[in-house]
Amino acid sequence: MTKKNLIIVIILLTIIDLVAAGWYMSRRIEASGKSQNLFEQRDSTDVVALADTVTSASQADVFDKEQHNTYYFISNSPSITGDESSYYTSIKHVKVKWPLKINGNDEFEALSKELIRKAFGNSQSKMKDARYVYLKSPNFNKPIGEGGYHTLTSAPRVYPVYGNVSQVLVYPYMTSQRLLVMEIDKVEYNGSSNIETSTYIHYDRQNHRVLSRLDILMADMDKENKLLKLINKKIDDLNKGRGDENRLQHALNVPAEICCRTKGILFLFKPGILSSQPIDILVEYDKVKPFLTKEFELLVENNDGYWVYKNSPEAEPINAKPKVTSTESRAKSVKPVQTKQRKYSGAKRRSGRHGHAGRRHWSRRRR
Repeated sequence: MTKKNLIIVIILLTIIDLVAAGWYMSRRIEASGKSQNLFEQRDSTDVVALADTVTSASQADVFDKEQHNTYYFISNSPSITGDESSYYTSIKHVKVKWPLKINGNDEFEALSKELIRKAFGNSQSKMKDARYVYLKSPNFNKPIGEGGYHTLTSAPRVYPVYGNVSQVLVYPYMTSQRLLVMEIDKVEYNGSSNIETSTYIHYDRQNHRVLSRLDILMADMDKENKLLKLINKKIDDLNKGRGDENRLQHALNVPAEICCRTKGILFLFKPGILSSQPIDILVEYDKVKPFLTKEFELLVENNDGYWVYKNSPEAEPINAKPKVTSTESRAKSVKPVQTKQRKYSGAKRRSGRHGHAGRRHWSRRRR
């Protein structure tokens, strides 16, 4: 056989193979109703690995729309006879953006229970019941005694000394593939000053469990002392940019309240500890790593997709005007009254952004 004939035979065989392959593919399409790329076939181990990846994939969390409920209370008689401004009053606001699904799961009893305990201070199993129990109990600045009190259908005027405005705000602060952080703000006007505190709940979205402080930081006295030194070193660095009047005091203890953020852990100090104002100190993960539990260290190393929520609830003004509704229907209602959202003007700060200098900036609106 000549070289030319050999080349012709090879070409003919190639054409026959292509025709056969085309016939095979057409039969597959005809039988299944759709085509499939043969080059994308995977062996059994690849399929199992892909299934595991899909199962553990992070799904977006879902939260309910913001709900705002309010109760109004007033004493039956004034503290000073003839002085209409000396009636003791109590206003209670609750604003929540409650979770509906966490990583595709609509059952998160542990998280709900912890949110209820820290936000409303009771052990009700459902948020609506816990909220109602909290709202129906007034906070007066002093015991009313035998005079008693009654509810109102509209907001009373809040006067210094005699007026109290207590507010609870519950909402998501930050999420990521592994970690959800919920924030609880409590804002109270006690007749003379505003008191604001923030609490954070950390939730492992993959394993569906609440993480306590001991799940994040090791419980070791030697480690605790070294962590305290690290925090005080950070305070020294912050003091370099402050005048003598604004210098921060050294911390005597590592605070109990912490917030895990994108780049590190925020340590929250209450007013009067480092300064007259609440101060938060951020320590980056690479520096705080020796003090993390092994489980949380792995969580941080394998975490990604950080997202900080915007449009968080805002506290109400001290003398907020209620939403206009039917007086008769509001008088008969035993449920909290729905009111409009308003910008808070009674507190010095709002829940929120923490600056590089360590001090909380409550005048922001979320990142």
